[in-house]
Amino acid sequence: MSPLLPERRSSERSPTCLEGWFESEMTGDPTACTVWDLSETGVRLVIPAPADVPLEFELKIPNEGAIAMVRLVWTSGSHYGARFT
Repeated sequence: MSPLLPERRSSERSPTCLEGWFESEMTGDPTACTVWDLSETGVRLVIPAPADVPLEFELKIPNEGAIAMVRLVWTSGSHYGARFT
């Protein structure tokens, strides 16, 4: 992160490399993703293009036994930021 940009996160994020998935809004098919960063309030996901990413969805992280509802807040290429709801 650039020292010139202010930090906007409300909680510290931790780098991870967890496999996750969610269901496509259009087809209901599973879409694989990587949970790249994780904090108390949200996640950064890496999703290969092309991807049908809904505005709100249930994110599943099977290896951690975790399921959470999330809402997209930003996107940049194949990276997506989502907030836990």
